[in-house]
Amino acid sequence: MGSGLNTALQLYSIRTLSEPLPEIVRRVGAAGYDGVEFAHRFQEESPRDIATALDDVGLEPAAVHADLPEVEAALDGESDLLVRCRTVGCDTLVIPHLSASELRTRSDIRSLCHRLRDAAAGLEACDMQLGYHTGRRTFRPFLPDAAGQLIDETPVPIAVGEYTHQLLTTLRAPDPTTIPSETPMWNLVARTTPAELMFEPEVAEIREAGYDPRALFSLCGDRTSMVHLRDVSPAGLFQGYEDVPHGVGVVDMDGVLDAASDAGVDWVIYENELDSDPTAKIDHGMETLERLLDRSDLSRSPTRMPATSS
Repeated sequence: MGSGLNTALQLYSIRTLSEPLPEIVRRVGAAGYDGVEFAHRFQEESPRDIATALDDVGLEPAAVHADLPEVEAALDGESDLLVRCRTVGCDTLVIPHLSASELRTRSDIRSLCHRLRDAAAGLEACDMQLGYHTGRRTFRPFLPDAAGQLIDETPVPIAVGEYTHQLLTTLRAPDPTTIPSETPMWNLVARTTPAELMFEPEVAEIREAGYDPRALFSLCGDRTSMVHLRDVSPAGLFQGYEDVPHGVGVVDMDGVLDAASDAGVDWVIYENELDSDPTAKIDHGMETLERLLDRSDLSRSPTRMPATSS
């Protein structure tokens, strides 16, 4: 392709496919991808069979998604997650989600970063690294510590608190080109080192949060080795976004890939949350990545930030 970016499929995109995971890996390899990123089913099936399938089709395991409590439990010897990773030759665990309660206030983020640093140290001792798949919650401004405590101590449904925080963020209309210091995302970068935490930008989540994904590449520098490609479109005022086919929505795919290449990203990972045939997604993902990467390679230009969001 000429871009130097490797292609992978996030297997959570095809979670409705009922075949054994090794057979799914073989399907992905036959479609032409360079690698796969594992999700929940990785911890349910034989790692030796998965490793054999990877070898059979020449695929690399880009990463394994696992929630932070799962990573911590594995480091405490309470699961075989790390053994599974070693068996298939994967050295990267990526946290796919962080809860709202871990991100509301500066006090929350200090506690979270302490946990992340401890987990990263444990993984480093196992020759592994920790990553975070960036969700939209990390781009919302902090609440005052007192407000976070009030939410914890009053019987307000979690969904109500989440919606209120989202509404306040929407009304604030952030500058899309700069991620401010009063957000969890900025603090995750500032309070951890490159050796402790790398980042996997999920471009649709960043766009939903009101920022240009290239702003995160600027913030993280060389701490991004993977990027998730997904597209979304506004569903209406205060109604959030909905998934759409890649290139149809508001994510500037070419701009993202240019920024990813400039940042030295290794993996471009196709993610598709549309309710469609999982086997068709495999082929569509490879076709989409080939088209986007070829176009990005042919139309290289200096990465520029837009003045306003669309």
